Amino acid sequence: MENSNLVLKLRTNQNVSRWFVGFIFLFNIYAMLDLLFFNESFLKTLQRFRMFTNISNIIIFVVVGLFLLGKKDKKWFKYLSVIGLVAILMTGIIYHALLREPNMDFQNHTVHTINPIFYALFYYLLIDKPIKLYHFWVSLILPILYFGIILLLGPWTNWYPYGFMNPTLEGQSLQSVLIFCLVLLLPVISIFTFGLLSLKVYLEKVINK
Repeated sequence: MENSNLVLKLRTNQNVSRWFVGFIFLFNIYAMLDLLFFNESFLKTLQRFRMFTNISNIIIFVVVGLFLLGKKDKKWFKYLSVIGLVAILMTGIIYHALLREPNMDFQNHTVHTINPIFYALFYYLLIDKPIKLYHFWVSLILPILYFGIILLLGPWTNWYPYGFMNPTLEGQSLQSVLIFCLVLLLPVISIFTFGLLSLKVYLEKVINK
C-alpha cells in the first residue's frame, strides 16, 4: 500500500514527475544524437535507421517527448506507449541474451540496457491508462512492418539485419524465414505482450485500491 501511495504521488506531483521523466529523456536524447550525428558519413546514418534497436529507441524518444509535451491523455498515446514498451524490451532482452559483446561501450549500454530499463519504469509508473488485453495485437504492427520491409528490400539492398531474416544463407529460404517470423516469432511476441499488459493491469489495480 505504501508503494502504491508513492506511485500516486509521483503521478499527481507534476514537478516531481517531470524531473523524473526529464532525467529518462536525457538518455533518449543521447541515443538520438549518437544515431544522427556520431557517424562516419551520411550514408552510415541512413543505414543505422534500418536496425530494430535504433527504431525502438526512436519510438520511445517520441513517446517520452510527447509525455513531456502533455500529450499523454490523447487516445492513441497509450497504444503508442505499448508499442514502444514491447519494442524496446525486445531490443534489450534479445541483445543481452543472444548478441551481447564483451566490453560494451556507453552508447551500447544506453540503447540496449539503460533505455529499456528506464522506459519500463516510465511505462509502469507513469502511464496510468493501460490498454485492453485484447488489444495486445498493436504490438505486432511494428514487427510485421519491419519484417515485411526488410524482406521486400533485401533482394535489392542485399542486406539483412539478422541471420534468421536472411533467406540467402545456406540452408535457408524465403519460405523458412517467413515460417520463422510469422509462425514462431510473432506468437512469441504476442505472448510476451500479453504478459506485459497483464502485469500492467494488475499493478494499476494495486495502485488504485
